[in-house]
Amino acid sequence: MSPESALKRLGDELSLPPLNRWLAVEPVSVDGSERVCVRLPFRRELSYHDELEVFHGGIVASLADIAGYAAVAIGQDGACPTMSLAIDYLKPAMGPSLDAVAILRRRGRTVSRVDIEILSGKELVAIARGTFHTGGAA
Repeated sequence: MSPESALKRLGDELSLPPLNRWLAVEPVSVDGSERVCVRLPFRRELSYHDELEVFHGGIVASLADIAGYAAVAIGQDGACPTMSLAIDYLKPAMGPSLDAVAILRRRGRTVSRVDIEILSGKELVAIARGTFHTGGAA
């Protein structure tokens, strides 16, 4: 898959769920079939605080899940629902945007594993690990 078609496929995957469209998650890059990067611009309704540009932890977890799913989905046909997601918050996730870099660690017949880094600028604010079902109908 060419870099252009991989980025288009990433954009297509991101546009499928209504939640992703509401969050306005943007495709940034695809590196081969093992690494994707997506971006979430800050909006006030994504914050846990009325006055600070700080993303709510639930939004950060959703971004990790979306990026992990995308890293698996661009390399296969069909759905790959989340089986588990663990996240460690390292520091407050400040705006104006967050990037999620998802690295496919293992693609199996029935289960795939992805590590996700959440960055604010170049600063690591959270790390996550997701397990996704890849064995057909879930």
